Amino acid sequence: MTSDKRSSKNSREELYTLFQSIEGIAWEADTGMQQFTFISDKVEPVLGFSPEACMNTPGLWRARIHPDDKHVVTDYLHLKNQPEKKYSFEYRMIHADDQIVWIKDNVTIVYKDGQPFLLRGIMVDNTITEKLRAQERLESDMLRLNSDLTVSLQQVLCSYLRGLEALFPKMQCSIHRVKNGRLTGGMSPSLPSTYMAAVAGIPIGEYEGSCGAAAISKQQVIVSDIANDARWVKFLHLAGKYHLGACWSTPVIDTDGEVMATLAMYYREAKIPYQEEMKVMERATALLRIILENRQKAEIISEANLLMLQSQELAHFGNWRWDVQHDIVTWSPALYTIYGLDPKDFKATFDGYQELLHPDDRVQVCEYIENVFKTKVDVEFEERIIRPNGEVRHLRSWAKLKSDADGVPLEMIGACLDVTERVNHIVAIEQQSQQLTEIGEQNARMIKTLHALEQSHADNTRMMKVVAHDLRNPIGAIKMTASALMVKPDRLEKERKMLEIIYRSATNSLELVNDLLQMQGRQEDLQKEPVELGAMLFHCTDLLRHQAEAKQQQIRLDVLPVIILSSREKLWRVISNLIANAIKFSSQGTTIKVSLKTKAKHVVIAIADQGIGIPESMKDCIFEIFPGSQRSGTAGEPSFGLGLVICRQIVEAHQGKIWFESQLGKGTTFFVQLPIK
Repeated sequence: MTSDKRSSKNSREELYTLFQSIEGIAWEADTGMQQFTFISDKVEPVLGFSPEACMNTPGLWRARIHPDDKHVVTDYLHLKNQPEKKYSFEYRMIHADDQIVWIKDNVTIVYKDGQPFLLRGIMVDNTITEKLRAQERLESDMLRLNSDLTVSLQQVLCSYLRGLEALFPKMQCSIHRVKNGRLTGGMSPSLPSTYMAAVAGIPIGEYEGSCGAAAISKQQVIVSDIANDARWVKFLHLAGKYHLGACWSTPVIDTDGEVMATLAMYYREAKIPYQEEMKVMERATALLRIILENRQKAEIISEANLLMLQSQELAHFGNWRWDVQHDIVTWSPALYTIYGLDPKDFKATFDGYQELLHPDDRVQVCEYIENVFKTKVDVEFEERIIRPNGEVRHLRSWAKLKSDADGVPLEMIGACLDVTERVNHIVAIEQQSQQLTEIGEQNARMIKTLHALEQSHADNTRMMKVVAHDLRNPIGAIKMTASALMVKPDRLEKERKMLEIIYRSATNSLELVNDLLQMQGRQEDLQKEPVELGAMLFHCTDLLRHQAEAKQQQIRLDVLPVIILSSREKLWRVISNLIANAIKFSSQGTTIKVSLKTKAKHVVIAIADQGIGIPESMKDCIFEIFPGSQRSGTAGEPSFGLGLVICRQIVEAHQGKIWFESQLGKGTTFFVQLPIK
């Protein structure tokens, strides 16, 4: 294939034979990639087309490139204008049977008389590797999505099923929860809703289809030919109606050995799973177990945490944690209230705490703390603090040191109870008692009354101490109660209603607990990476679209591809929160517009709704913590008032800005400006 005069027909044929032996598709084409002049026999097992079809069908290569990768055509056409001779491309092609094939193509430019003459290359089938990478990315995305407790479990599961179906275009997936011996809560992004409704509620059993058999046996069930399998006899009419040929089902089993759900994979023709598909099912069920168990535990913990936080507010009781090794201090919300501080303006540190102590108490309190480090013995003491407004408060405090196996201090935990009212009462009583003593016996009854009041206050103090020490107990009590109700078989209707109330309460609590954890989490440097903002907006909108459709709303997207450096996870939180708010505070049948524009050195995201708008009384405090103006959504959705605070913190950490424009009753538009770097 050289222009050298010594080349012969035999040497050309030998070279072609060598190309045929390469583990990949060896090819030669014109610089416009319209006409192949040679292509090896490996093209048929990789793409499903014969070499003759490829060479005799101009434009076949272009026609089979995946629609989302068409840009690669332009890249090939530009090769003739590039100085280098060798290039590598990665893209997807559509197999003759419509499956997706990942291709890695190493291309060389052949010159003749100093001009680009031909393109030659080796196309390698990279499908297995890319599918594995895609599944790993999908699993990572789902774990990150599941950690955002503002996203419902149904959204997470449906997103995961859509991702699996994208990896295997001919496959249709479904998940059924298993409760009381029946399949319930079925969901699927591609199977007809009428089919899912038809199989809902069927009992699990050996001859109850693939999912029923998998649930009862606690083992994977592979039905490769539905029409000729005894486990599907009862449901052949459904299989025929919906053109189902094969169904493989795997049980999702929790750590206690109980079946939580089943994952099913359907095909329209009879089919035995490949080893690759078996691995996908195995990994998918493992991930589903993690997702389902984490959500169950999070619901129990979040309800307990919410009750604990509410109890702290009522009891004027706050707790703190000091990471000694990293010198990081964390306060509970109630403790900020006791100190009269705003978490936005005050960063909790040990030095900052000492500055808040009454000058006469600083030395003694520091000695208490130092003694804990020396003796490893818990301490209980009283202290005075001075609020920013000059008010003195009296606290009853506890401190406990935690160390590792070698005795090295790890962290100190503690709590503070505001006993100012009790102290003030005692001081007042002592002053009155002194006055009454000077007056004499004629005021004896007054003195007795004051002593009785003093004793009453002492009793109240002891009760408050008991409450403070028992604050940790509600967590365990709530967890055990919920667990007992959940596992009890054959529940009464009254019990079932109680479970439903607990479930709804826990679900509504998730948003508040997640936001509070986000607010109190350690402030770390942002881990920035290149993020395609247009794609993120598209994906986020797609995940929330069903939430809008539930209120008959439409989401319109007007974006362009823009890459910025940002924290992907945190920026995702901002976008999803703003879109979710637009859905929440808009009425049925309205439209939500999401747009992305570039201006000089920054981008601007705009999320506009036709909702209820923001009243003037709230506009100045909308980005503040607990502004006292939380509102329910138009469909009664709960709101805890922390989402926009977190959005502002994230945007400002990116050196950006967030603001809004609103008209009451007409709608609101939130803007997020981020720098392009």
